[in-house]
Amino acid sequence: MKNSNIDNVFIYWLYFVSLILISIYILESFGFISGLFREDISYISSLIVSIFIFYLFRGGYYLYVLRNAIDNLDRNDLRLNNNIFVDILDEYKVSSSNNSNKKPFQEELKLRLYEIVDNGFFVADILLKLGIVGTVIGFIIMLSSLSTIDEMNLAKMNNLLLSMSSGMKVALYTTLSGLICSILLTIQNNFFENKINFFISKIMSLGNNEKKDKN
Repeated sequence: MKNSNIDNVFIYWLYFVSLILISIYILESFGFISGLFREDISYISSLIVSIFIFYLFRGGYYLYVLRNAIDNLDRNDLRLNNNIFVDILDEYKVSSSNNSNKKPFQEELKLRLYEIVDNGFFVADILLKLGIVGTVIGFIIMLSSLSTIDEMNLAKMNNLLLSMSSGMKVALYTTLSGLICSILLTIQNNFFENKINFFISKIMSLGNNEKKDKN
């Protein structure tokens, strides 16, 4: 019988993506999503969303692969091809098999596994910073429109307000998209990190059981 923790690794991610899709549907019913891509003339929001979607499904792929690795580890069967977690574990076993002091190798194993998660946290931080860059660009657009006014009349005031409105939309849309995408990606990364810790604990517990069997 499978451990429920193993089954939940990928299922929870599917729930997470489903909630995101439902939220997108609700927001689009108010015209927010289409407005985001239409009104942001800097295209930074489009870049942020594209990067977010890529790393969202990249994380889902890694969680699926991790689920298979944990499942096979639980059955003491690690004959999996193209599984990065199994490959790292195999390297760890080879490195530590001829050394009685396994602690340095355990730390190396943790570092190798955490590298996968750290990339996600780095990207989440980049998305937030891209949102800030978009905010700055939006204010530059707003201020640059003021420099074109040499005399005040109704027609030019109308163009000025339109230009300032466009800059404000860039500032707000990029900030909001960067903030939301960064938060969602961080939530996924925290869940991924938790499952990496579960995988490591399984490896360590199996190693301790092997020592007991030998004794």
